[in-house]
Amino acid sequence: MIRTINGAIKELRKDDPETPINARMLRSWIASGKLKYNMSGNRYLIDMDVLKEFLRGE
Repeated sequence: MIRTINGAIKELRKDDPETPINARMLRSWIASGKLKYNMSGNRYLIDMDVLKEFLRGE
């Protein structure tokens, strides 16, 4: 699933309502090159599988 930053946060909160991850954190990881993303216009798009792998430390 591909999601915008806000959409990715909503998906993470479905699985873990107490997650400390927020949009600012995702933007920071994107800016530092730690998290892979795609662009659509001016929107960052995140593959949820890639995000979950990143969060597991893979």
